[in-house]
Amino acid sequence: MFKGLNVRVRPIFFQLLIVLLLCCISLSLQAVEAIDENDDVEFAIFSLNDDLPPLSKSKARMLYRGKSKKISGSLKIVLVDLPETSIHREEFYKMLLGKSVSQMNGYWAGLAFSGRGSPPDELDSDDIKQILKWLNDNPNGIAYAPIESVPEEVNILITVPQGE
Repeated sequence: MFKGLNVRVRPIFFQLLIVLLLCCISLSLQAVEAIDENDDVEFAIFSLNDDLPPLSKSKARMLYRGKSKKISGSLKIVLVDLPETSIHREEFYKMLLGKSVSQMNGYWAGLAFSGRGSPPDELDSDDIKQILKWLNDNPNGIAYAPIESVPEEVNILITVPQGE
């Protein structure tokens, strides 16, 4: 393999190979650290409406899959979604439904095309102030966010911990 390399080029080739391997290892370690940092993320599904009852995990999944639009029989709810580019949206759908954002986009597109449902409203940013403003404008609205950013005065319907 190395027979065709000039004798003066071989040491440079091996040095470049070592540098490349070290870069790959470094990037891999950074990716593992980033995953470890996100391991502690826990989400809250919440509302400003105190009349909404707590959700079971299966009911939360049904809502975010578009299989249900009501809570407690007749109370019609409206969902909001974080922007498609939000890392929190990706994490939330992975944790709650085991799906990626692109899988959910395809799923919602199929429901919308067939007339059986429409995707949640999408916010412009994942700023908690914008989420709360949307909830103020939608009394039966439900949102999600990382639990550490959720204010105490909201009605937390369920928490979605990492790995569940």
